[in-house]
Amino acid sequence: MVSETDVIMAYRLLLGREPENQEVVTGQARNFQDLAELRAGFMTSPEYLSQRATPPASPGQEGTKPLVWPAVPVDVIVASGILDRMVKRIEAEWLHLGAHEPHWSVLTEDRFKSENIAKHEDAFFASGELQVMDLRVAAARSGLDLSGYDTCIELGCGLGRGTVWLARQFGKVVAADISAAHLKHARQVAARFGQPGISFLHINEIGQYQDLPPFNVFFSFLVLMHNPPPLMAFILETILTRLLPGGIGYFQIPTYIVNYGFAATEYLAGENPPGDMEVHCLPQTTLFAIIARTGCQVLEIREDGALGAFAISNRVLIRKQGGQTSTTPPLFPPRRP
Repeated sequence: MVSETDVIMAYRLLLGREPENQEVVTGQARNFQDLAELRAGFMTSPEYLSQRATPPASPGQEGTKPLVWPAVPVDVIVASGILDRMVKRIEAEWLHLGAHEPHWSVLTEDRFKSENIAKHEDAFFASGELQVMDLRVAAARSGLDLSGYDTCIELGCGLGRGTVWLARQFGKVVAADISAAHLKHARQVAARFGQPGISFLHINEIGQYQDLPPFNVFFSFLVLMHNPPPLMAFILETILTRLLPGGIGYFQIPTYIVNYGFAATEYLAGENPPGDMEVHCLPQTTLFAIIARTGCQVLEIREDGALGAFAISNRVLIRKQGGQTSTTPPLFPPRRP
């Protein structure tokens, strides 16, 4: 017999991604009689064969993503009415996940499923500190003093896993999420951890992004990637536009997925299974254009491997022009007369 865990591991190890949804996992578990048949089925699939056709890295580039991956077609510009429909679709998906598998929807590991979470909840919330530590280290690499920032907008707070740690760094945190089910948990977590400086925002309409209160830190991890590219671009541009001068942003975003393509009309016409966890990407050309249009500067961009071998996930540190300057001395100090 093939278990659902076997199927999930086949997706991760052979295809380098998560399965589309639980229904797919259940169906695949029924389709194969044993592990040998499962392995053969995945290794002869068009997706696996197309990935294997990717040329190997050049000498000296082992461990990096190939430089010969072709462009992927991605629709980004759509009408506001289309954005509204996308928001409602994503909201429905995450409401379902928040009601059925809230912890697993944040970190897709079996130990965080509902039947296991009682034994692993402490580890779940402890893991949220790591991303805040990453922010501190990235800021230090760019010579930024985080003590000069006091108000943080967290996009996609989920269950408050990272929120409670952000609240220890910044005086005020506005924790926003599209799922009312997740926010219910997050409020309870904030009370449990004794963090009164957190306020919560159910953000499920595009107009709400334009009404965000003033902030000088934007933080988001494993969130933008679950939105279709037009919505991803709109959210990012609107938030960075409202970021205060001198403010910073630290966020994770996929910028390439092998064999990916996005057409808005096809996307909205397609099926939307309950609890489907979508994964999308925004090309770097579009990302950099948004950063430039909003008056921000890239301080650091790193690949973080969040999506496996056949995608590029970036962590980006940006700063809005004006306000606090770096404490790093200039490369070429002015000459004395």
